[in-house]
Amino acid sequence: MKKLFTFAACALMASAAWANVITLDLNKPINPATIEYGANNVWTECYNDVDYTWLEFGDENGEFMLSHLIDGEGASWGGSYWDGFAPAIGGDITDYGQPGSGGTWTTNFGGCMAGGGCVINADGSVTADPNQPYFVAYYSSWAMEGPSNQVMFVDANGGTTFEPVGVYVCNHPWPYYGCAHGDDFGRAFEEGDYFELTAHGVDAEGNETTVSMNLIEFTDGELKAANDWTFFDLSSLGEVVSVYFTLTSTDVGAYGMNTAAYFCMDKFQVKGAAQASELTVADGDEVGEYAPVFGYNYDMPQHNQMQYPAAELAGMAEGTEITAMKFYTGTINEVNNLGGSVKVSLANLEDVTPWSVDGYGYASGDLLDVDVTTVAATVVPAADENGVWTITFDAPFTYAGGALLVEIQSLEEGSWQNTNFYGKAFDAHYVLSVYGYADSKKTQKVLPKVTFTINGSDTPQPQGLRGDVNVNNEVSIADVTALIDYLLSGDASAISLENADCNLQDGVTIADVTALIDYLLSGNWAN
Repeated sequence: MKKLFTFAACALMASAAWANVITLDLNKPINPATIEYGANNVWTECYNDVDYTWLEFGDENGEFMLSHLIDGEGASWGGSYWDGFAPAIGGDITDYGQPGSGGTWTTNFGGCMAGGGCVINADGSVTADPNQPYFVAYYSSWAMEGPSNQVMFVDANGGTTFEPVGVYVCNHPWPYYGCAHGDDFGRAFEEGDYFELTAHGVDAEGNETTVSMNLIEFTDGELKAANDWTFFDLSSLGEVVSVYFTLTSTDVGAYGMNTAAYFCMDKFQVKGAAQASELTVADGDEVGEYAPVFGYNYDMPQHNQMQYPAAELAGMAEGTEITAMKFYTGTINEVNNLGGSVKVSLANLEDVTPWSVDGYGYASGDLLDVDVTTVAATVVPAADENGVWTITFDAPFTYAGGALLVEIQSLEEGSWQNTNFYGKAFDAHYVLSVYGYADSKKTQKVLPKVTFTINGSDTPQPQGLRGDVNVNNEVSIADVTALIDYLLSGDASAISLENADCNLQDGVTIADVTALIDYLLSGNWAN
């Protein structure tokens, strides 16, 4: 039995955007340099088989190449035929095959059942805009110089191997209406019929991997169709040098498929190289003196630990590499006069374990006994003119999700200075400084502000569905319960902290509960 595409699942996939991807943008043409549209809302050079056998789009991140009349000069039969990909605009959903319309599909082929180009909104939802372009794809099984509907990608370094992530597709009006009521070539669909789109990934050795979805299917007495922009996951194709598309239908005749061989496509996405970015946590203007270094006792041995809660790190995906970090001081000269070097280490924690204090303000606990990874073997504190102390790692540190421990231990004694660093005040003691020859201990509630330089994880990480706290692919009152449970217990094991940041204010607080409830009542996010 043919495996039928589940449209509900695809709609959920469309709600997710992807990190570390390069997306084809039809508003960035290279060849042709500009795109003009005719009265039928199709690219005016659609029948040009001399200059445009490959269309090119891109920018400094890379270049997408799409086949168009791949057989070259003469392939358009004097301007009466085309295949491959053609830019279009307008999103016409008119049925040109109904009785009385003249059946003018061959001159009105610029339509798109979604109603316009694909727009991925900030919250991950997908809409159609008639003012945004998209591709109409016409598949030919007769192309001689290669598959008619190919996509290739050249990265910024000239590499031609890439990893596809996915693409948004929807039905073209001709096959949709043809399957609904029949046309001059094909019959109306019946129970068990389907119209299938297959993506073929071709690797450097010529091996192929495929993945398919049904654009249209007749099942359980109903015609079901991907008429909205629908995310087609191509990640299973792996590393390839090209992707090409084919169409099949259960309605076939002596000369092949009777269903019109069109579909619409937009926003083809490939995995990009990890891009360095920054994430600032514990951002505040409170002042602490014991961490990252305790300047007043810098002429003695010291060993400092800082625990950063998972909620502060919600913008960092599991598997992200950290390559540097910055601390912020209000005492630039004093920091620069400290001297003595330190060793900087990091460790992944499942959760934070705040220190307690006695009646005299001294810590009653010890340094956390965890395995740390040295990321900077020898560093001398030094702030720039803006009061920023940057520590560049000797090797990247991989974040495993959860909380994070930053440890700074002196290697040699320096000179004491009255230093302080900016940060954010918490209700718990997340900082411990052990100093002096008698191992005095001090804690503070101000966690130093730090900016991590990060690279994305090797696998593209889907951004979560905002408000889907319990990660079940929908937003409901159950997410409010899950969010409150987390705030009461601090246990994040069953939720997504990224999804729980409902007000997009960095960190998860009671304000996110209010934002989530407001969304459930109104259907809209406030920001």
